[in-house]
Amino acid sequence: MKRLNRILFVLSVIGIAVYGLAPERYFKDMVFPLQESMILTAYDDRDDGGMSIANLSTTDADSSLLFSCTLHTGESPAWCGLLWSFAPDSLLHYRNWMLVDSLVFDVDVQGTTEFLIKLWTFDPDVTDPENKFSFRPLIKEVTVEKEGRQRIVVPISQLYVPDYWYESQKVDRSLELKHLEGAARLEISSGWNMKRGKSFSLKIYSIEAKGVSSFALGLLLFFFLAIATIAVGYRHKKKEYEKYAKV
Repeated sequence: MKRLNRILFVLSVIGIAVYGLAPERYFKDMVFPLQESMILTAYDDRDDGGMSIANLSTTDADSSLLFSCTLHTGESPAWCGLLWSFAPDSLLHYRNWMLVDSLVFDVDVQGTTEFLIKLWTFDPDVTDPENKFSFRPLIKEVTVEKEGRQRIVVPISQLYVPDYWYESQKVDRSLELKHLEGAARLEISSGWNMKRGKSFSLKIYSIEAKGVSSFALGLLLFFFLAIATIAVGYRHKKKEYEKYAKV
């Protein structure tokens, strides 16, 4: 038994050493600067009879993206935003963000204390590619504590599916998987509390989807499970042997 314990101890040390030396598997997908096949558009409510005005331009000095918007002061709903389409050809070539744990924004914010991010994902149980609203929306209200350039990190775990989507699309609430393997669109829009008639702007330097794979940790845990199984099995076998030896 002592010999087996020494062998298992040595194997455990080797396993920890290999895990410590193994390179971490980072995942990064750029949303801005734009990647191949992505299409970026700005929108507002003018096509629906509103009077909000959205503007989108790029700056030659630093290749940043400047988005500005003024919501109208009427009583009807008002909105504006930016929309990245990851599969504009509708061939279901969505981004696989299974390894993503956070969205990182390098952005200069002016004139607002909040903006919304919305990640639309393809849910094979619900989504009709011909109906853009049937894609599952994952929403997060991003609070801006100060104006100016800043790095904002939004954990994917904080994105939630709003109640109104379940109701409007008549989706069973038990279907709650995020389906990050089918990220179809990313949207940035004005916040819920944005004041009417007031302009705000976002100067975007970069947007990244980042994560770290837990593959190496999973292998280490499997390795220790195997060692524990061997130890328990040997101990049980020894007890059985001693039991029958006394008979």
